[in-house]
Amino acid sequence: MPEPIEVPVVIIGGGSCGLSLSIFLSDHGVQHILFERHAGTSILPKAHIINQRTMEIFRQHGIADEIIAQGTPPRQLSQVVWQTSLAGDGPLDRKILGTIHTWGCKQGTERNNTYVRDAPHLPTNLPLLRSEPILRSIAETRNPGKVLFSHTVIDFEEKEDCVLVYVSNKDGTNSVYRAAYLVGADGGKMVGPKIGVEMEGPKGLRKIVSTHFKADLSEYWDDRTGIAHFCNPSLGLAMRSGSMLPLGPTWGRYSEEWQMHFAIGVDDPLFPREDAVARIRQLLKLPDLELEVLSLSNWVLERVLANKYCQGRVFIGGDSAHRHPPTTGLGLNTAVQDSQNLAWKLAYVLQGKADVSLLDTYEMERLPTGKINCDWALFTSQRHHVIAKAIGFEEGKPEANEAHFLNMFDEGSEIGKASRAYLQYVIDGQKVEFAAHEMDLGFVYPQGSFVPDGTVQPPRDPMHQHYTPTTRPGHRLPHAWLDCRGTMISTHDLVGTAADFLLITDRDGAEWVDAARKAAKARSIGLRVAQIVAPMDRPLVEEYVDLELQWAEVKGVGAKGAVLVRPDNIVAWRSSGPGSAQDIASAFDQILGRRGKVTLNGVN
Repeated sequence: MPEPIEVPVVIIGGGSCGLSLSIFLSDHGVQHILFERHAGTSILPKAHIINQRTMEIFRQHGIADEIIAQGTPPRQLSQVVWQTSLAGDGPLDRKILGTIHTWGCKQGTERNNTYVRDAPHLPTNLPLLRSEPILRSIAETRNPGKVLFSHTVIDFEEKEDCVLVYVSNKDGTNSVYRAAYLVGADGGKMVGPKIGVEMEGPKGLRKIVSTHFKADLSEYWDDRTGIAHFCNPSLGLAMRSGSMLPLGPTWGRYSEEWQMHFAIGVDDPLFPREDAVARIRQLLKLPDLELEVLSLSNWVLERVLANKYCQGRVFIGGDSAHRHPPTTGLGLNTAVQDSQNLAWKLAYVLQGKADVSLLDTYEMERLPTGKINCDWALFTSQRHHVIAKAIGFEEGKPEANEAHFLNMFDEGSEIGKASRAYLQYVIDGQKVEFAAHEMDLGFVYPQGSFVPDGTVQPPRDPMHQHYTPTTRPGHRLPHAWLDCRGTMISTHDLVGTAADFLLITDRDGAEWVDAARKAAKARSIGLRVAQIVAPMDRPLVEEYVDLELQWAEVKGVGAKGAVLVRPDNIVAWRSSGPGSAQDIASAFDQILGRRGKVTLNGVN
């Protein structure tokens, strides 16, 4: 057996979760190595929605620009439609059943304004087969020679002071690594089961057939449409028919590649490629369509959540911890956010800046968030059945379904008009999937690495449409644009990539600045400071100007107040006004697990 190679962190899995973690650890100065058993990144075009929270994380770590450059322009993802077919010349072909707008809708609309106001980037759309190569390239550049594909972890063994990781290398040799910590981002294939993780929740909900293909559909596709759901009388309920989206690399009607999803019975055999081609042509009403199938996958829909995210020195994240329906696009986003949460905590423990108990807060914070996201994804997936019912089809009755549709689209029929109006009313309810703005930004950690200030959590919108910005500890730092010597930057740009903390105060908060700098220096913690002033104040060299008073609306503290932000842009502590040096020192100690529960400003 070869001598173990020492490395602080081993990552198993080179998907979005593992590659993101690698990038974040590199930015935080943590040596690590990543093993991926496959030769390359994903060949499947799944996990395509990248929400605003993930985009601002990518912005923080220098990833966002390339994602945006390759992603869908907002105007070409401005609507989701339900329609009978893409082509055809029959009386029921090319009929629009209903439409719902997304964040990419026309500038100046209420929905678009909401998304623009609350984060530095809009969401974007880029399938995994294009986003993962970007992540891999960046990870390899920042950690050269230690992002290793075609390397298989065959086993690991946790000891009291380390984890021994046994690897089969690309060249056929074997190696052993001695790591302080191991992170499983392997989709639950080995790491989770080995440490006794149980994936809890309903399984076998539906079987989905996903076909990735090339075709020229420029003559038929509406350039505004991001997703089309097809439903026609001969094929039955909408969920059984199919949904399709462009995959780029050119977007809109000129997309070269596409993906079609449709459901089959859970116990049905694997769907063959030739049947998928026939089904696509039938759904689109393009019997002579030339298409090339690039990949076909049969997968089973489930909503499962790990009963634990860590054991000892071993952690899991991404699909290893949570798997759920793709509705609302929460999978990849939850995975990246797992990685960001864990990365700075590993850095602080390994660098001696925090007690090892800080790592306990990873599960404490991320498991409840994983549950909320799993539940919401299942809920929004089930709402499609409501739309199917509103369409009014009956299984196995194509003639009755055709008669129903002919009546629905009869302009002289009052019941037809009512049927269409009611269907649109039901489709509007699917905003819980396509406009769940608060799900992306309004999450809160119920407990963890922060100091509660005794304030009441803002009420959450049960439909998750309306996000309320807040600096209450445990919440995401609100975004606001600030003027920095002629350049507009986001409050999220203030933290940087080096795992520093951030103190935000005003010009009169100099005492907080001095106290925080002394406390951070005593604990070997990097600290950035942002003193934000009003537009009428002449800024000093190190001050930022709240030109549009956006920060003033969301800061949640008074004059001489202060907000302390973690390296992952989560608010860790705040004071509504002046305080003492002991307040900020005690806050650092509680956040980093250096001592037990402290009292802050008289509030436990």
